[in-house]
Amino acid sequence: MSALRSRSRLRLVELLALFVLTTAIAQAAAPITVGPVVITVPQGFVAAQTQKARKTLITAWTKSVKDGSSKTFLQLTVLELAKPAAPEEAEKYLRHELATLERRRANYTHSPVAHIQLAGVPAVRATWNGNIGGYPVMGVLYSVIVKDRFVVKILAQDLGTTPTDGLFEAMQAIESIGMS
Repeated sequence: MSALRSRSRLRLVELLALFVLTTAIAQAAAPITVGPVVITVPQGFVAAQTQKARKTLITAWTKSVKDGSSKTFLQLTVLELAKPAAPEEAEKYLRHELATLERRRANYTHSPVAHIQLAGVPAVRATWNGNIGGYPVMGVLYSVIVKDRFVVKILAQDLGTTPTDGLFEAMQAIESIGMS
């Protein structure tokens, strides 16, 4: 009889673990509103701590690679401006953020700035690579002015010299954002 109870308990634990895992995956794939934008975070990305400061909101997610040796990082930063800004000012914020990345990385380079659209709004994007602590790292940075008063900066990065599936998934999520 006790062997039957042990198997029943083990099965119950397995079912609960499966339920929690399934719920976490389903939640990660649901659209999430962050300030003025809505992003559908790809499956497998796990929420990191959200930081709030005066007029700034930073939300991030990570996704472990198959062997667990590194993680793809996706970060969305929303800055509320004191006065309205034109969509063309997104490039100024992108270049400022690229300069910040450059100060924190060795052997840093970035692509020319690409003018794109995010959710039908003019935006800019640049890819970059460099080294952190001797490890190669690469990524992509986006900037967009939303509703004339929010700067939205979105960063996706990964270790290595070639983009991973996680980085491509993050980029696809970024390029599919909507407005709230």
